[in-house]
Amino acid sequence: MLKFEKVILKDLYESSYGLQSFTLYSKYKIEPDKIFLFIEKYTNKGILTYNNNKLELTKEGKTLILKQYFATKSNLGKFANIPEEFLATKIEINSPYLPNIENLSNEILKN
Repeated sequence: MLKFEKVILKDLYESSYGLQSFTLYSKYKIEPDKIFLFIEKYTNKGILTYNNNKLELTKEGKTLILKQYFATKSNLGKFANIPEEFLATKIEINSPYLPNIENLSNEILKN
């Protein structure tokens, strides 16, 4: 999920009557093509509805936002907020592993 998508979904959750699609452009300065990709993406997932140029969260969308933004960090554990670019496939227990030494610093290689 992109940063602007998280912000829009949070604002949709906080709004009582949804948001007009033009509001996304005027408030967030997002290009119209990205707005329509956002709308298409989340309507297909069943997270929001788009009727008469108005965006509203579905019941499933509200549940998703509650889980993402209002869950306490203590419930999620210390590894819950690891960025996706640092996640890799899990290594099975007792499987061989050899690190790539090209990525190690020279200080480690000298020892």
